Amino acid sequence: MGKRLFLVLALSLTMLLALASVVGQPALASQGTPDPTGANPAGSTAPSPSGSAAPAPEGSQEPAVEPTPTDLLEGVVVTRTPEPTATPGRVEQQVEELVETVGLGRATFLGLSVVNWINLAISLLYVFISYAIGTWLIRRILPGVIRRTATEFDDRLLGAIGHDVRWLVVLLALYLSTTRLTFVSAGLKIFLGDVYFVVALVLVVRVVFRIIDVADEWARQHTTKAGREGDFEHVRTLLVRLARVVTAAVAAIVLLNRLGVDVTALTAALGLGGLALTLAAQDTIADMIAGIIILVDRPFRIGDRIEIQNAGTWGDVLDIGLRTTRIRTLDNRLIILPNSTIGSNQVMNYSYPDPSYRNETHVSVGYDTDREVARRLIVDTIRGTAGVLADRPIDALYIEMGDSGVIFRVRWWITTYAALRRNLDQVHTALQAAFDEAGIPFASATQTITLRADAQTVRRVSTAFDGHRGTGSGKGSHG
Repeated sequence: MGKRLFLVLALSLTMLLALASVVGQPALASQGTPDPTGANPAGSTAPSPSGSAAPAPEGSQEPAVEPTPTDLLEGVVVTRTPEPTATPGRVEQQVEELVETVGLGRATFLGLSVVNWINLAISLLYVFISYAIGTWLIRRILPGVIRRTATEFDDRLLGAIGHDVRWLVVLLALYLSTTRLTFVSAGLKIFLGDVYFVVALVLVVRVVFRIIDVADEWARQHTTKAGREGDFEHVRTLLVRLARVVTAAVAAIVLLNRLGVDVTALTAALGLGGLALTLAAQDTIADMIAGIIILVDRPFRIGDRIEIQNAGTWGDVLDIGLRTTRIRTLDNRLIILPNSTIGSNQVMNYSYPDPSYRNETHVSVGYDTDREVARRLIVDTIRGTAGVLADRPIDALYIEMGDSGVIFRVRWWITTYAALRRNLDQVHTALQAAFDEAGIPFASATQTITLRADAQTVRRVSTAFDGHRGTGSGKGSHG
């Protein structure tokens, strides 16, 4: 494929130069070069056939120049000055002397002299030599040098960009070979120079993109070997995207500058539009900045269970984007939350640094219960419950004297936060069964009411009850 592309470039150059020399050389040669006849510019007095200057007619006025659409771009697009005609070098002089010696100085073929054809052949020979040298360096010299290094990064880099670097060398040789041709007009040289520049810029951008890809792949493999692939995945993605955007922006600026566009004036012209866009999209920009901070700071990762406290959101992280974060709730609902909301709220991560979780409950027993017996019963019962980490501490702390009994705060560790509610059910069931089997009742709320009265009040109340009882008996017998 590379040889075919090279032949196409070489043949295209030959045909273009030959065609320009046959049909377009006079027209193109007049661009950017002084008039050899010494004609005066328009509007000046031209010599008459008799040799005297012919004055302009009296009363004649120059027509008013109307503004053209290109005047609107004045200050943005800069007029480009053609390069001067190349000066013949030592090689060109020796070719001319050789042709004159042979006697072919006035011979032409297809509109070109023998000297021009020989110089064209020499230019193409330079291109072939540069292609051969570039191929030799890429395939022979550089691989031998790179194999002596300890790292594999340079080997991958050479394999990724070697082909494009070789074509950059060929394009440089094409540019120099075209510049040295004295019979090519300035306008055609400008056109060919622009073509070479655009192709070279595309190759440079592709080389930079491939370097970014190789670096990304190399970093991914190293983080995988270290077991930390997930820790830097989003940071790598952000850096790769940022590097590509910066590369494309720099390439666009360089291209505009090459084409004669004043980048500074263009930036000033687009400044108001950019300011208006920034004001209109300030919420989106705030979300993107918060997204970048989340990707770099990494308070949570994909798959973590988090809680955005002030937002009332609880669930597993599905995706972290530049503008939004997607969270799936425990009832299988998807919440799309702007990153700026996450950045302005407190985030509780239940998965980091590990998914283990300390669960907690309260147990209340009566004041007449032996506290140490109750404490050992609580600890032993919880340690034997499924899902409880037996190697982690289990606490049963006497924290409060309640209204009806002693209150223990019980804390233990479970394997994962996902089993929080189910584990509470298992622990409460096991504690209920253990306390029932041991005959230890849980404290219950009771109230004791004590009435105090003197003897006279007691007699009155007793007399009232007796009278009420007697009245009730009389009604019953009467009926």
